[in-house]
Amino acid sequence: MSQAAVVRPRSSLARVAGGAVGAVILVLVSLLAGYGWLYLLRGLGWLTGGRMIGDALPLLQLAGFDRQPLARVIVAWLLAGLIAGAGLIRMAPLQRVALAGPVALIALLLASQVAYALTRNLRLSDVIFGRRPGLGPVLEAAVFGVGCALYGVLSGGGRGQVGVGLRTLRGLGHTVLSGRQHGGAAEDNSDRHDVHRHRRRAGT
Repeated sequence: MSQAAVVRPRSSLARVAGGAVGAVILVLVSLLAGYGWLYLLRGLGWLTGGRMIGDALPLLQLAGFDRQPLARVIVAWLLAGLIAGAGLIRMAPLQRVALAGPVALIALLLASQVAYALTRNLRLSDVIFGRRPGLGPVLEAAVFGVGCALYGVLSGGGRGQVGVGLRTLRGLGHTVLSGRQHGGAAEDNSDRHDVHRHRRRAGT
């Protein structure tokens, strides 16, 4: 077997491994976005009322603010899932769920246990397998996976009316921006003509 034939499979494996690592990192960063959206919605006071989900914001456990309304949790983590889906758009929806769902579940459960240990000054080894987390991490991971799978449809990758609508909105936005640019250019030309007229009058 030639050396080139040996190098090709190795390079292919390296690309696959690198792509998998990059995808996992992307999912983890998107999870931070999920917490960010949830903190933002909480700060704005939006989507209040309804069933409260415990352990949704683990770092606020000690203050008792980790419980968040169901609608707020769903919206925040759906947006985070869409962000992850945008980065993983080359993967099929089921592949995105198969990757993002388990990674999100493990990471969010671990974050909950670490936050519990930190806020109560406990050893992580005593908490990680000895405490039962709330519903928050499980629900958040599930909604995150759904959002990740739905991105292709919502971005126009699917054949649904939602994709068509978003493409139409993008087209309208482009038209509006183009109109503003042309309008701005026309206004600039008009201003230049006025300046020249004033200069001629001043010269005479």
